[in-house]
Amino acid sequence: MTSVHHIFRTGLKTLLVVLMATLLTVMTAQVIMRYGFNSSLLWSEELCRYLLIWASFLAMIFAYERGEIAALSILADALPRVPALFLAVVGGMLSAAMCAALAYYGYIYAQLAGSQPIPALSFILEDLFGAAAPQAPSVFWVYFALPLGMVLLGLRIIVDIVHYLRAWADGRSLQDLAASHEGGSPL
Repeated sequence: MTSVHHIFRTGLKTLLVVLMATLLTVMTAQVIMRYGFNSSLLWSEELCRYLLIWASFLAMIFAYERGEIAALSILADALPRVPALFLAVVGGMLSAAMCAALAYYGYIYAQLAGSQPIPALSFILEDLFGAAAPQAPSVFWVYFALPLGMVLLGLRIIVDIVHYLRAWADGRSLQDLAASHEGGSPL
């Protein structure tokens, strides 16, 4: 499981670097065009917005792992080992259920509202190919960032639940889990 997690994290980090490098390149080109040549790229701000949406929903897994997502751990820290682990399991299950609900309704919304082509990509394709430009992908792929991000986060939370249950069976506490894993997350 650890090697799969490592491969996933490496692939996700690579994808995020590509997304952010693309975003930085497009915004730099926009600034140079606007202030250097007194001309503007009509599609740059929209494309950067979409790239930032995707980067945000994919990077939230790393924020969760580092403990950078808001959490109230005061009660769990004050409880004895078994009730604290029970609370962590229940909280994880509720969080995973919330991720599942957001993924489900986010996908429905993406299907309902995502039928039109992405305007920014339409402009780019028309600039490159003229009248023979291929059809741009639909806005569905922009909205799909939410359900995909929620599914990935939900799976990550389920991994934590499994670790909580193993700790419960092994006689370890939440503090033992936190000490054995780097970062802000108990896992």
